[in-house]
Amino acid sequence: MRRRALAGLATVWLAVGPALAQPSGQPPGGRSAVLLLLQALLSLAVVIAVIYLAYYALRRLSDGRLVAGEDGPLRVVQARHLGGDRWLYLVRVGTRHLVVGGATGHLTAIADLGEGPPGGESADDEAG
Repeated sequence: MRRRALAGLATVWLAVGPALAQPSGQPPGGRSAVLLLLQALLSLAVVIAVIYLAYYALRRLSDGRLVAGEDGPLRVVQARHLGGDRWLYLVRVGTRHLVVGGATGHLTAIADLGEGPPGGESADDEAG
């Protein structure tokens, strides 16, 4: 589907491109505004298509390593802004929960809450 759309776009560009070429005897402002707008829109579409294809190719070549996976053992359960550049994070690593403080340039482990859900909640409470 994408290849067909790109092929159609390239065909339109090749068909319209020569018609947009300015004859040498014509003054610089000789082209109509409609043709200039069409050329600008087609150029924008080509640039967007190239960017999308580069992104798609990078995702395929990297096997999805460009995006942080949700399948790992580390999760940020909750984050609270404390003011300025300071944050407080509740982090789950496997079944352990940690409280971590963060500011520009560093993180500090504040507390290890141990195994299971924090605050004595049951697994049913966490799922619901």
